[in-house]
Amino acid sequence: MTNKGGSGTSDIIPVQSVQAETHPRGIIDAISNIEYYHAQEKRGAILSAGFFTLKQKIEYFEVGFRGSFISGLVTAMITPVAIGVTEKMIPVFGSSTPTAFDVFFVFLLAFGFSLGYACFIARAASLYIGPYTRSMIRNFVGGVITGAIGKMIIAFIFFHFLYMVVLTEKHIAWLLLKFRGKASINTINAVFRWILEFKPVLITASYLVVIITLVFIAIPLIAMSLAAARNRKLEKVKAIAENF
Repeated sequence: MTNKGGSGTSDIIPVQSVQAETHPRGIIDAISNIEYYHAQEKRGAILSAGFFTLKQKIEYFEVGFRGSFISGLVTAMITPVAIGVTEKMIPVFGSSTPTAFDVFFVFLLAFGFSLGYACFIARAASLYIGPYTRSMIRNFVGGVITGAIGKMIIAFIFFHFLYMVVLTEKHIAWLLLKFRGKASINTINAVFRWILEFKPVLITASYLVVIITLVFIAIPLIAMSLAAARNRKLEKVKAIAENF
């Protein structure tokens, strides 16, 4: 549509094309749509935040929540293993005395995906411009943050539950005695001692999950804040230019 009131032109996306936007099936679809409407608004398209309907808000929130929650739970479950490797309780690459590279590689497996995922989300959060795109990003990132916090709470409670309720000496002994006819008493005693030594790792892992989650949340929020600050500067410069 062309603006006939002046010499220039302004691109306006029809309401129908906005409402016809397909349901994002995953994070790639969501970020691709955000990039598309960011490009449109950046080049002058006029889109009201009201065009982003309640149904779309729920869909983007759901996509962000699902991806963050599921991937976060998988990462959280790997955390005790990574700590066990550093404490030399779990052998890695055929050795019970891991090198610095082995430790780095294990922690990269445990936390690399979460941090990379956060940077990927931050890429979308940095496109925080225009009312329509901002509404998309707020709902998407809101879902990501909610999913991360939910994962953190579940992992924290689960690890403490294992430590305080499940892995008591009584429960461990009861379970291992079920294998008395299939394993020697020396093997059973060795496993019993190893589990008792490994138990504190669960507490360490629970707090490490909290720290990693806070870092995960901070990355896209910082990207959004920087983008919002950039927008305010651009608006001030535009206002000064219009006064002249």
